[in-house]
Amino acid sequence: MADSAGWVSAAETELRALGRELHVPPANDQTAAVRQRLEGRAVSRRDVPALGPIGRFRMRPGWRAVLVAVVALLAVLIAIPQGRAVISHVFRFVGIEFRQAPGPVRSPGNNAPLPGQRRTSLEKARREVSFPILVPGVLSLPDQVEVSGGGRVVSLIYRRTRYGNVRMDEFAGHINQLVFRKFVQFSKMTEIEVNGRQGIWIKGPQELIYVTRKGALASASARLTTGNTLIWGTRQVALRLEGNIGKSAALAIADSVRLPGPAPRRNLATPMRRRAGISPPPMHRGGAPRTCGNLPAIGGVARVTRVRRSPPCCAG
Repeated sequence: MADSAGWVSAAETELRALGRELHVPPANDQTAAVRQRLEGRAVSRRDVPALGPIGRFRMRPGWRAVLVAVVALLAVLIAIPQGRAVISHVFRFVGIEFRQAPGPVRSPGNNAPLPGQRRTSLEKARREVSFPILVPGVLSLPDQVEVSGGGRVVSLIYRRTRYGNVRMDEFAGHINQLVFRKFVQFSKMTEIEVNGRQGIWIKGPQELIYVTRKGALASASARLTTGNTLIWGTRQVALRLEGNIGKSAALAIADSVRLPGPAPRRNLATPMRRRAGISPPPMHRGGAPRTCGNLPAIGGVARVTRVRRSPPCCAG
């Protein structure tokens, strides 16, 4: 949230969420008393000229009522212990909601599947999701690719790397579009910089649960993560790196994350020559094949025939 608009949107979202979670005892109806006081002040100031937009704003009782309601809500949140707990123990970052509270009963083991989880190839996964799939260069291509949630999450699984087993979840993370909820002790979280952007480093396992498109918790997906976790995001995708790795190793993996380029094109002429028992053409010092005038090149590859001695044009 680099700009003020992001903060305003985040504040509105959090206030709505807080309102649904608070249990405030019913209060006496003060509507008549508040309206009488507001109308009395408005009548006493009718003869006072308005000074620009500020003066006109002060003459509108409706705006005053809104401000009174907002101040009252904030006062209630601060005064009630439940409100203070909600404010200090819940926040969101790149599509993940963090809560400092006991999580749901997780599935046995650490392999609880996400909804709709299935294996696929990296190429097919790219065609199914709406965000770019990034691959860490230091780990190369993953051993296993999984797509979950109808294309909302892509998981890259790495086994037997020099960092051990590593899992990287990628998704289109936004503050208003939750994908995961974590239950973690905030004392184990550290703000960190990843590729010039804000990130979060979490030490130790945490309880993780998937959040559906409708905002419901998928209880069957609750699991305990493995090792430590690094979370960061780019302009198009959010990433969650998990494994028994230290902070330096996690940052090294994150620094190498990129879009994989196309696979290098193989020169099919060389294997064909070897199978046919034909030696490759002689090379100049610059690396280009040396051809004869009476042996034209076909398709960029010199045509070579078996001869007992080199023709004069190719000698020396």
